[in-house]
Amino acid sequence: MKTIGKRSLALFLLLTLLAALGGCGGQTSGESGTPAPQTGAPAAESGAPSGEQPDPMTLTFATHLPETGVDGASLKYFFEEVSKETGGLLTFEYYFAGSLVSATDSLTSVSEGLTDIAFVPEGFFETQFYPTFVATIPYTTTSEWVTNKALYEMFQTYAPFREMCAAQNVVNLGVVAPSELAMCSNLKIESLNDLTGLKIRAMGAVNADMTKLGATPVAMAANEIYEALERKTVDAATGIPVTLAVSYKLQEISDYFIYTGYGMYTTSSIYMNKAVYDKLPEAYKQAFQTVYERFVDEYSSETWMGGAIKDSIQAIEDAGGEVIVLPKEERDKWAEKLAVDAQEFVDTATSYGYNGQEILDTYQALVAKYAPDDIAYQVYE
Repeated sequence: MKTIGKRSLALFLLLTLLAALGGCGGQTSGESGTPAPQTGAPAAESGAPSGEQPDPMTLTFATHLPETGVDGASLKYFFEEVSKETGGLLTFEYYFAGSLVSATDSLTSVSEGLTDIAFVPEGFFETQFYPTFVATIPYTTTSEWVTNKALYEMFQTYAPFREMCAAQNVVNLGVVAPSELAMCSNLKIESLNDLTGLKIRAMGAVNADMTKLGATPVAMAANEIYEALERKTVDAATGIPVTLAVSYKLQEISDYFIYTGYGMYTTSSIYMNKAVYDKLPEAYKQAFQTVYERFVDEYSSETWMGGAIKDSIQAIEDAGGEVIVLPKEERDKWAEKLAVDAQEFVDTATSYGYNGQEILDTYQALVAKYAPDDIAYQVYE
């Protein structure tokens, strides 16, 4: 047997050591049981999307709302938060106050791709979005938070709502309903009897409800209310929330603002063109959902709608006006007069080819689900 020389032995030991070192370097953290060291901030802390970084993108957003009011300002905040969620990779070009599209053109603009995203008041589009009118059945809820949560869940999970959007070539990114309507007048309205024969400005389905309550509805734009009240063309006005009433300075010419418990008079949502949405990276789609699920709570908080309602009530009182909240027994009388509205919704939805009763039952169940956790500011005891 030949003996191994010193030089051969040294070479053998060196090769063995190198092989061992090579094996350790090829192990993953999972194979070795020891986590690999991390460098830099994790994605959740930096705001950047996890996984492969998508390309930067700019989308257009259009609304009829002014940027300065609580509704317009909160929408801009929503998109700014989406941008942050993507680490600044997704940005937005804004068109406020009807500078690109009007409220009545909002759906067409987004469905046909004139703008990537639009704020659409569904009340203007009965034939296209009638199922959403379920949220405007009076005396269902006075909370915009409950309304937003219930409708958003239907857009996310309820097949007829998803099919309704697909038919319009849009995707719903979030529901942003205004706060409940109020009534303003120089006459003190505290009961149903006080409504009899009054000429009351209203809008949409609220016009028909004023007739059922014994008043005479007068259709006019919101920006015409001030002059109509001043000239006594109408005795009262409704169909707007108290925040909008104050923005039109109606507290200057109205002695009374009445909360009747009617609830929601319209709904609005953020819609994206479906073709644009389908091309978005998954990280961007997730950013919209993540931010909306935070935003829906923030919108009803002191920062936005809750604070705006309180400020509006204070402005009314500072102007010498009185805020009247109808007691529950009186609200129940109004609700009884308008109870027929639910069946009217079912019948109309059915005429459009929907299962109206199923839509009503689904929405009412979701209202009952979210009502116990309501965070919206309420004037009622």
